[in-house]
Amino acid sequence: MEYGIRFVEELLRTVGPGSFLLLGCDHPALPQELLRRGCSVRIIPGDNPAFDHDFAGAVRNALPEADERFHAVVACQTMMETIVNPDESFNSMRQWVGRYLVLAPTRRLDGDAKSQMRLLNAYWADAALRSGFRRAPAAVSVADYQALNNPALQPLSVFEIIDDAAAARREMQWLLANRDLHMDMSREFGPRSDAHMVRYAQAAEWVRPGDTVLDCACGLGYGSAILAARSTAGRVIGVDIDPESVAYAQRHFAARYGIEYIAASGTDLAVIPDHSVDMIASFETIEHVEDYEALIAEFARVLKPDGRIIASVPNLWVDETGCDPNPHHFHAFDWEKFRAAFDSGFIVEARYRQEAPGGFKLQKAARALKRCPLDSREPDTEWWLLVASADPLARRAPYSGHPQFARSHTDGEHVADFGAHYHNPWIYRSMVQMGERISDEAALADLSLRVLQSNPLDSADVGAAITVLGYHILASKRFDQADDWRNVAEGYLACSSENPHVQRWQVSIAFAAALLSRDLGLREQARADFDRIAGMDPLAFSPLLMTKVIAARFWSGLMRLVDGDEDGARSCFLAGVEAARTALHAPDVNAIGKPDRPLSFGFQELAEVADMGAQCATAANLLESYRRSPGQYWSKVDTRRFGLASWAKHLEAENERLRNVMSELLRATASMRRPMDRPAGPSARTASA
Repeated sequence: MEYGIRFVEELLRTVGPGSFLLLGCDHPALPQELLRRGCSVRIIPGDNPAFDHDFAGAVRNALPEADERFHAVVACQTMMETIVNPDESFNSMRQWVGRYLVLAPTRRLDGDAKSQMRLLNAYWADAALRSGFRRAPAAVSVADYQALNNPALQPLSVFEIIDDAAAARREMQWLLANRDLHMDMSREFGPRSDAHMVRYAQAAEWVRPGDTVLDCACGLGYGSAILAARSTAGRVIGVDIDPESVAYAQRHFAARYGIEYIAASGTDLAVIPDHSVDMIASFETIEHVEDYEALIAEFARVLKPDGRIIASVPNLWVDETGCDPNPHHFHAFDWEKFRAAFDSGFIVEARYRQEAPGGFKLQKAARALKRCPLDSREPDTEWWLLVASADPLARRAPYSGHPQFARSHTDGEHVADFGAHYHNPWIYRSMVQMGERISDEAALADLSLRVLQSNPLDSADVGAAITVLGYHILASKRFDQADDWRNVAEGYLACSSENPHVQRWQVSIAFAAALLSRDLGLREQARADFDRIAGMDPLAFSPLLMTKVIAARFWSGLMRLVDGDEDGARSCFLAGVEAARTALHAPDVNAIGKPDRPLSFGFQELAEVADMGAQCATAANLLESYRRSPGQYWSKVDTRRFGLASWAKHLEAENERLRNVMSELLRATASMRRPMDRPAGPSARTASA
């Protein structure tokens, strides 16, 4: 892969912007693209003959400041080709690395038959690990996990420096001696370490902004570091029963990643207050605990009622006697037993199967981590991962506020003040908030039905549940349920309330009803539904809610245009423009909260108001072209991305597609590098844990 835009984007997604020392850079695009992104760049060409015999001296002579350290030192193609002894070279590089060492070859390294090892990931990774670096927690990626099945040198490998004080302790012998129970997987390279680390990268994808995250049975702390590096958690706590492991984690990860490590048992988390944790990650834990029900009960105690847990177990690691031969394991789990352990007080929402070569069961399995349906019959696998949300209706606790939004609260702001306006404000993150709520559609619908059945009709809780169920019917096309839903919705719309969140849900329910009528082909009803929204007052809740009025005006106008009423269409489109103007001129306290600590969604949704207003303006201004070329008119109005929020979702889907393409390109590039079998070595050992 060339050092172009995509490469730099991938690099900065891992190490972030900073100061870069480029060693052996012979491609102008790399420094140019880094400079364009605000980074500082120093270049040392790789054609200096001194590199062959005095690597450190050659670099030192090229740097004005002998003690200068860089955020990232990047060994590029030309430099890597000159390296004869990577241990010696990487040891020398330590004096210039502030945080990251990056290996970035663009093509297969040259070498004769005796140097084929240089074509392997392991050759370079093992040398970096021996030289006082670790695999960078920020670089562990679920998307790249399967690509590691190819042993060929990757176009981008990132390592993090171990500080001098910790490196001087020479802890590797102690780590290897205790490897069957604890290992710092960031300090070895191989399929088993990959498997342990990628679980934490998967867990990080479930962390919500501002979450307090507990890594229970954190061991040597590398997983907590991955959670901190790859998420927007507000706080990360690592707990392990072994004080020696906790001391190691504190030396290596606490200060750099802002992690609190505590020596405690998972079955007695007295150091963690009730209902104070938003998410728990606990991998390979419950099989180690004789009374795992007590462990899960302790998880339930410390989790907030809208919290979440991700956990893993080996899948039926049993011998011919039916017992797990690992002396540290008290239980063997299959999926049904694992899921049943979380039956009480939790809502299981996701399931993953995981494999890696060299394991207890599937010795030759390729690396794989795949989400699968909760109730599907899956083939044999090495591990199960489970994600479960705390059931917000199963427990009560004083509401402690939304961890991301509470800091933005100011006088007169109610848009994110759930505690004052819901009977059970814990349902908001579990049931309502897009991107954070329960991810399994059936489980989400079930929770919504239970909320609907257990709260007063005129509550914000019921309004939220009706809205979620309405959009569930729309998304799943369960139109057989539309009449029943409509009856409940009309009852809610008839309620009178001063609660701004009830008024919010009345607008949203009215809009969902209009969409249902439209999708069912009930055109007269749909137009009446859309027109009803125009008479509602979204500003009682927030200017952000005006998107529903603008969208209603747009769809009402479009339907009138299709039915031949061009004047009526123009009137609707212009009313949509006026609704956008009204919202953008309204006080913004219930859009952005505190100006110095603004709500994360406020400006994006105000931009959506403006975007939707602009599209209504376009629809009105180009009406004459509809008669001449309806297709051209439609392409300019572009309702497929109506509104910035839907456009942002489209962009995110496109970015995910591009990330997958990038991963495929990395694999394809690596496959061109003549991979060979890797000989056994220290980092190829297998683990029983």
